Amino acid sequence: MRKDSDLKWADLKKSLQKSDKKELLNAIQELYKYSEDNRRYLLARFIDKKEIPKVLEEYRQIVINEFFPEMGIGELRYSVAEKAIKEYSEASGDFIGKMELMLTYAENGVKYTNEYGDIDEEFYDKINDMLEQFCALLKTPEGQSLYPHFRERLLKVRDDSEEIAWCFGDAVDILITNIEDFFEEVQNDS
Repeated sequence: MRKDSDLKWADLKKSLQKSDKKELLNAIQELYKYSEDNRRYLLARFIDKKEIPKVLEEYRQIVINEFFPEMGIGELRYSVAEKAIKEYSEASGDFIGKMELMLTYAENGVKYTNEYGDIDEEFYDKINDMLEQFCALLKTPEGQSLYPHFRERLLKVRDDSEEIAWCFGDAVDILITNIEDFFEEVQNDS
């Protein structure tokens, strides 16, 4: 008997290609019913584009809930929030939505430390890493057109980070100052 680890995508693909549409729809329906993660992924991947804001909001709430759940203190399971961002991005291909989730992650990280005080180094590294990725995307051709949309929120992250320890406030200031300089240069070159 073969182990799951012995099964390859090529094997599954051959089998799926032999299936008819009804079988495939039934398999997708079973995956949909199997878990909430599957449901969100399938909705993000296949839903009508006009419904994207609703799906994006579900993913945004996942990110926020890791910092500020409806009850209690956030568990700070970075992997859960990061998975939501990655899953949404891969399923929907929505670049703006991905950036929205990334900035939401950074905003809530800053809000969390301002609310609850000094956190550990890993916390600041995770928030800073996400902010770095966000800023890198802003510099891409696709991201450059979005800067006006995100600018005020980004500047607020910088302002709200000023007094944060572990050199985090300084790192955020440098990142956002570099972004401001980048877009000033882009504007001057135009």
